[in-house]
Amino acid sequence: MIRVWRPLLAALVGAAAWAPGLARACAVCNVGDQTITSMGTEKPYRGRLRPSLQLQHRTDAVGEERVDRLELRELRLDASLAWAPHERLFVTGTMPVLRREVTYVNLARRTTHGPGDAEVRAKYFLWQDRGYGARHLVALLAGVKLPTGAVQRGPGGEALPVELQPGTGSVDPLAGLSYAHFAWPWSFYTSLQLFASTAGADGMRASRSVRTTTAAQWQASSALGLRLGFDGRLDGKALEGGEIERDSGGFIGFLSPEVLLSPAQDWMVLLSVRVPVIQALSGFHREGPILSLAVARDL
Repeated sequence: MIRVWRPLLAALVGAAAWAPGLARACAVCNVGDQTITSMGTEKPYRGRLRPSLQLQHRTDAVGEERVDRLELRELRLDASLAWAPHERLFVTGTMPVLRREVTYVNLARRTTHGPGDAEVRAKYFLWQDRGYGARHLVALLAGVKLPTGAVQRGPGGEALPVELQPGTGSVDPLAGLSYAHFAWPWSFYTSLQLFASTAGADGMRASRSVRTTTAAQWQASSALGLRLGFDGRLDGKALEGGEIERDSGGFIGFLSPEVLLSPAQDWMVLLSVRVPVIQALSGFHREGPILSLAVARDL
């Protein structure tokens, strides 16, 4: 595991510094607020460009123990670029690269490396109380997940369960709304998103879901922010081979403490853990904590 983490961590830290000569006016100066914002919660200004890298580790288990259980360990590196062509619009593209280890019920293991499903998202700010130093922002969210991840199969050639796939071979739209409030040193963010998965490879269709995020942040100083959130996901049933998958659907809720650091102007480092505190998933399905390390820079 250490051999995998070292090059990924080196990439995470080193790749974020690829364009030191392109820095423009600082983000704090342009938005009139010193709050450190994570990816997806930024305030917009025309021309804002924010590359980021996020490294994630998670575990997942699907199936009945000692019968058909499959266990997943995943390292995921997301490379993202957010751009604001207009003071009310953010466009973000994300490309993931995955290292995945699946353990079968007979204790056999299989490790794969490759791309996951890319995403393109847009965030349009419908209303804000003022142009500079806005305190209230309401935004419309829209996006699409693209079938760039290969379908993974078991030893007999059968497709693995949807929950263990890096991609589903489908084009999946999403839509939602978000609200943000800034009142230094406090801020608040909430969003509601709908994911409408479509039919993919081998009669596979991922769960259609409703996802929510609610978080409050205290800005202890201009260089340190502490954030606590709750992320909920309500899933419908998935399909495999055109049939309803037993171990899919249900609700899961994560408590998400985060630390946001700004070690230098226009740099952001995020450390977070998402702990599943409510597991009401259907069938035999358990998800573990999600650990994240991210670096972003405003250019």
